[in-house]
Amino acid sequence: MKNTITVAVTGIHLGENPQPGPGVIRSLREALGDRVRIVGLAYDVLDSSLYAPALLDEAFLVPYPSAGPVAYLKRLFEIQQQIPLDAVIPCLDLELPVFQEIEGELVAHGVQTFLPRREELANRAKDRLPELARCVGIQTPETHSVFEDHALASLGDRLGFPYVLKGLHCGAEVVRGLGDAMSQFRSLAGKWGLPLLAQRYVEGEEFDVVCLGDGHGRMTGAVAMRKTLLTRMGKAWGAVTIDDPDLLDTARRVVRTLRWRGGCELELLRDKKGGIHLIEINPRFPAWVYLATAAGVNLPYGLLRLALGEEVCSFDKGRAGVICVRHAMETTGTLEDMDALLTQGTRSSLTPPPMTHA
Repeated sequence: MKNTITVAVTGIHLGENPQPGPGVIRSLREALGDRVRIVGLAYDVLDSSLYAPALLDEAFLVPYPSAGPVAYLKRLFEIQQQIPLDAVIPCLDLELPVFQEIEGELVAHGVQTFLPRREELANRAKDRLPELARCVGIQTPETHSVFEDHALASLGDRLGFPYVLKGLHCGAEVVRGLGDAMSQFRSLAGKWGLPLLAQRYVEGEEFDVVCLGDGHGRMTGAVAMRKTLLTRMGKAWGAVTIDDPDLLDTARRVVRTLRWRGGCELELLRDKKGGIHLIEINPRFPAWVYLATAAGVNLPYGLLRLALGEEVCSFDKGRAGVICVRHAMETTGTLEDMDALLTQGTRSSLTPPPMTHA
């Protein structure tokens, strides 16, 4: 590895639905210290990490993934002309198809990535989860595609209320009656399009496992956690790492079956009888990834090393009993900072916090 590595990271906003970028950045800084230079790639001038002290070295606005691979690649090359990039770590689901399209061009210009391949990305999709679960030999809730609201009543008869209504890529709501289902159908379809998915509700305790796969079927590292505090959106605001061989074995089997390449998060549920159900596979590191680093398993650093072509041995088992509680605080900047982002697409320097006087 070079003396100084320049890494671009996306997904840098922390809000009610926090993104993984800040946890990835903290992990890289913990592993490399002054040897890493972090370039934040933001989609909005109000992405919170743009104004967070000591998190980013440089920051740039990039087009939304919906602009397409050509526009995205053009912007990355503009950034690379100013700051030569060694690697880029995309942290959001919707970016992955774009990065898969431009990966070859990036590598040809010296920018390394370590992404899941198209096939494995498709095989872990929510609508194909039952098929994957059968191949792995694990349970997953009964799931049906929903193309129109007229099907909601019959789904209620089949699945029973409550059941879970999900967008194909993002968004999920527990619906407790037909009226609720109709309302959430309109809301989710308006945000994420059709089809939606209806999934049988399983009562139990929620767990997540963050993993890193080497692309050949080996899970190089993983940490399991139990959620202790939830937001209104069901996101973990507090968690504790646990030593649960059954959860880690489930993750290992999924990574082996998919031959997963890169980071991912498994959302799992243990029912009242002790059975484990696979609820979802997110194809990137979760927002809580720094908890794994705090437990001794620095998966973002492992991913960077794999992207740079280095061999990564399996991580030791993480420590159980490490807790995290998300902490929200204000970040500050100036209108000049925002104006520079809007007009130039970059923030040249971070305004230091105001000095206080006794």
